[in-house]
Amino acid sequence: MIKPIFGILVLISSLNTAIACDFKDISFDANYDQGGLARCEQLSETEFILHIEPEDTPINPSPWYNFTISSKVATTVSIAISAGDARPRYLPKRSLDGSTFEAIPFTLKDGDMHIAVEVNQQPVMISAQQVIDNEDYVQWQQTLTEKTSLLQREIGKSTEGRSIYALVHSKPENKEWLLLIGRQHPPEISGAQAYLAFAQAMFIEHANESFLNRFNVLLVPNMNPDGVAHGHWRHNVKGTDLNRDWGKFTQAETQAVYGFINEIIQAEQRIVFALDFHSTQQDIFYTMPSDYGLAPALFSEEYLADLKPHLVSSFTLRERPGSSPGRGVLKQYLADEFKIHSITYEMGDNTPLEMVNHVATQAAKVLQNKMLATPPEAFIFKPE
Repeated sequence: MIKPIFGILVLISSLNTAIACDFKDISFDANYDQGGLARCEQLSETEFILHIEPEDTPINPSPWYNFTISSKVATTVSIAISAGDARPRYLPKRSLDGSTFEAIPFTLKDGDMHIAVEVNQQPVMISAQQVIDNEDYVQWQQTLTEKTSLLQREIGKSTEGRSIYALVHSKPENKEWLLLIGRQHPPEISGAQAYLAFAQAMFIEHANESFLNRFNVLLVPNMNPDGVAHGHWRHNVKGTDLNRDWGKFTQAETQAVYGFINEIIQAEQRIVFALDFHSTQQDIFYTMPSDYGLAPALFSEEYLADLKPHLVSSFTLRERPGSSPGRGVLKQYLADEFKIHSITYEMGDNTPLEMVNHVATQAAKVLQNKMLATPPEAFIFKPE
């Protein structure tokens, strides 16, 4: 057990590979999947600074934190969560079971997030967002395959050897594929929640037999299992943003999906549309421009227009057309390589779970109808 003198910095680990730190009565622990804590500093018996650090730099500043606190005696602990020069992005949440989270009060001072937590011997989890870890995906995939036509397939290994799984719905006579990608960026939990709700709506609550009789579907819900395990802010363990590696395919994770896409092409089938789920500060749907030369030219624009009337009036549907040649973004790669539309589906960091689920459910229902209403030949790009 480490018993530091007040004011002395205790180095726990470097670059967000979190372990734990024990003081006289109070302990902090992040030694588990998706834990995020780099080092601890004790200021008094009940005052601490907890430092969180990115996996590498430069990096998109999305400071992730997740740790538990316990105390031998009941007390209130004052904590400053410091991410150095990176401003806080995620609002702090508290959980006693690791599944149910509630927002807690905080203040910002000098760029650090300050919270007060009542603790005793039962560990209290403090997290940037609700936790969806690698084991959650395993359990979710098992449930989905038991209840649906989806089959689980390991399509590759991550850099550290974790399985990258796909869920596949396919029929030999189907030639058109929908691609659903998730969790390229580990801390983007609202996007991950949207992915799970979307898939469940498409295959359970609102499964459309006509859609499944025409289209094959490839789901890759967890692209970055190493980053999830280590509580990364953005990258995989090789310091690469996976959503900047499409078309380059330098990483094991993107290579795994690319291998399956090649199988589709070799079988003389084709991807016709894709969704890539993320999180950002607002709810935004990033699309390719309608005049970019894709097939059908107005598919994404019309899909989002069809979706809007099915959403509650308090939800603002923001469409952001744009292109980013050469950056390795998935939707850009699919546009340039296959001449198809796709959408980067971003949920706001603080969008309530009920709203995330509502939008995803409606998005799945409307997309099935939109794709069914589009003739197969309309998905094939024909140069003028």
